[in-house]
Amino acid sequence: MSSKSDQTPLAAVLEELVSVGFFLQHAVAGTIAQTIFFSAYGIFFALALYSIFRKGLKSRAAIIMLLVVVYLYVASAAQWAMNAWVTLTKIHGFLMVDIPFPDRAELAEAAILKVVGVQEAIFDFNMAVGDSVVVWRTWAVYQHRAQRRILVILVPGALLLLTFIFSVIDTACSNYDGAAPLPGICYEAGWIAWGLSAATNLTCTIFIGLKARQHRKITRPLGKPSRMSGEKALSILFDSGFIYSLLWLSQVISFFASAQIITLTSPAVYLWGVISAMGNQMAGFYPTLVIVIVNLRRTIWEEEEELTRPLRWTPNAKRSGMTDTFGSQRGDDTVFDITSDKTFVDASKHPRV
Repeated sequence: MSSKSDQTPLAAVLEELVSVGFFLQHAVAGTIAQTIFFSAYGIFFALALYSIFRKGLKSRAAIIMLLVVVYLYVASAAQWAMNAWVTLTKIHGFLMVDIPFPDRAELAEAAILKVVGVQEAIFDFNMAVGDSVVVWRTWAVYQHRAQRRILVILVPGALLLLTFIFSVIDTACSNYDGAAPLPGICYEAGWIAWGLSAATNLTCTIFIGLKARQHRKITRPLGKPSRMSGEKALSILFDSGFIYSLLWLSQVISFFASAQIITLTSPAVYLWGVISAMGNQMAGFYPTLVIVIVNLRRTIWEEEEELTRPLRWTPNAKRSGMTDTFGSQRGDDTVFDITSDKTFVDASKHPRV
């Protein structure tokens, strides 16, 4: 007969069971949330593929775009699969192994650590690739303004470079298994990379918002409808970019909250689980959405192409009426070029246009 000192007190076991219950409940909730986000991502991935093949793989840019879209989705699928595996491993490690209960947490942690580094590496690289798509989108919007285009690429480009550097540091530290203590930057690199990524997206969103405002100023004197395809595209990009930046900032906030405030028994742990699950899919979801907007011909430059195409006036065969304007009475077509700023807007009143 074993002594009482050899037995784990029932109260302690019950306390551990409660903690394990909350722990597993949180893990399952996070997996369900990530499954929902991944399913929504799949819809936009299909739309992105449709839009790319609809335009055709006729250029190197189209091929690169296809590779980026496919990579981001495959990487997000890998993130989802590893997250599901981690959840199942937690359930198995805590409930289905034949070892003393206090040792089960250590066994589950050892199994989970095998994929944590890979998950972090995929997340960091997805973040850098996704931000590159957003920077490219902003740069393309300013294609007709060379000087402003330099500014538009320099500021987000610098933030993107810093994001990549800290992502590499975070990945290296997450996959380190040596005995020597890690440098202090390893504990800060993750949230710094997230913060820089949020700043990159917020900066690009501001630039797109400025372009939308400028575009509205130009098109109103032309008598065009207020909700043109280009304006709608810019509005969609601005609104979605602003929302995406806020959601990305929520990742940074949740990072600090999970370390300082949130506990397993707190109701906020479920919100944190949803935000964390969303972050794994968001890094690829938004860039894919941007590509869908671009490829479904809701782009600013396609409309500008129409606006910059000269208006050609054909002479009236009967030589009567207002159709003889702009020299058509000479018997040849006359081009009225509306590409000049003075044609539709007073440059002295709008020096930034």
